Amino acid sequence: MSNITNTSTDPVTPYLVLAEGISDGGSGAIEAMEKRGQTELVNSDRLPTDTGSSDEAFLALGFTFGDPDPSDPLFRPASLPPGWKRQASDHDIWSYLVDEFGRRRVAIFYKAAFYDRRAFMRIDTAD
Repeated sequence: MSNITNTSTDPVTPYLVLAEGISDGGSGAIEAMEKRGQTELVNSDRLPTDTGSSDEAFLALGFTFGDPDPSDPLFRPASLPPGWKRQASDHDIWSYLVDEFGRRRVAIFYKAAFYDRRAFMRIDTAD
C-alpha cells in the first residue's frame, strides 16, 4: 500500500500548487491537493492518530495500530477489522470505513492542504 504525502513538509507540494494554480486558478490547486490526499488515504495502510479520546473503542472493534509515523505524526499504520474496507466520499476531505455489509462505521476527516493539514477519525453511530 502507498503512503500519504505529508504536504506540509513535502518539497514538491509548493510547485504542484503553483503549476495547478497557473493552469486552473488558485482554488483548483487546493481542490486537486485535497483529492490527491483522499486518494492516498483510501489506498494506504494508514489511519489518523487522532481518534477523539483513546483507541479502546477501535481496538474492541478489531483494529490494530502501529506507532505514529515519525515523518508524519498525523498517521500510523493500521489494520481494519475483517471484511471492512476504505471508501472515498464525494467530498474530498471525508472518507469512510465500511463494514462487511457496506455500512459506514468510521468517518475519517483528512484535510490535505499544506497550509492547514489535519486528520482525525470517529466511530460513526448513525447506522
